[in-house]
Amino acid sequence: MLNKRPFCLSIAGFDPCAGAGILADIKTFESFGVYGMGVITSNTFQTDNEFVGLEWIELDSILKQQKMLMNKYHFESMKIGLVNNFDTLQKVIQLAKKANPSIHIVWDPILASSSGYSFHSSSSMELQFVEENCTLITPNYEELKQLWDIEPALFACQFNSALLLKGGHRVSETGTDILFSNNASTEIPGVSFHGKSKHGTGCVLSAAIAAHLAKGENLKDSCTIAKTFVEKFILSNNSNLGFHEIK
Repeated sequence: MLNKRPFCLSIAGFDPCAGAGILADIKTFESFGVYGMGVITSNTFQTDNEFVGLEWIELDSILKQQKMLMNKYHFESMKIGLVNNFDTLQKVIQLAKKANPSIHIVWDPILASSSGYSFHSSSSMELQFVEENCTLITPNYEELKQLWDIEPALFACQFNSALLLKGGHRVSETGTDILFSNNASTEIPGVSFHGKSKHGTGCVLSAAIAAHLAKGENLKDSCTIAKTFVEKFILSNNSNLGFHEIK
């Protein structure tokens, strides 16, 4: 352990403006005293308000990056962001579990950019593998519907995996997240900023959760602390790019 800090790995895309993706994850890890490392899955062409495309990194290159790091460092948690497809997702999870069977894995299912650029689809078999091996999945309402095609109220009684349903796209109680875990649901109240947000809030939220899991916090507390951090992140300035310092 480097300077007694736990290690946390981000597997995500590269955003040149550092608002989202791997750079946002590393900044978030650092904010919470966790040593972050990263594996690049794609090179994106974007700013904080425009997404025009990306170049995917080959799977072999992704796994080579990951394997080198995991052969040397013991990671307490791993956050997965933008990946090309479910085969890549499965392979990076398998490698992580082989290196550390108790690693916490947080998957932020980025299915489309905020500008509408579509990435990939799913199957029930692929989702079952992810559910069985991830500590937490963090979709918004649109992603939940696309992945599982199920009403949120039914999720707690049909799935055993933990899922944090983000509340930013809710019609009612905007800003309130729902944590589904152990066949029960817990609301995590939040503040509605009436449309005000920041580029990369989903990345920052999932990275903050992974950081706190790496530090030994339980799942509910990790989600609650991360939500408070994101609310401060949204209010940190008047631009579309947030600051990561904790006040």
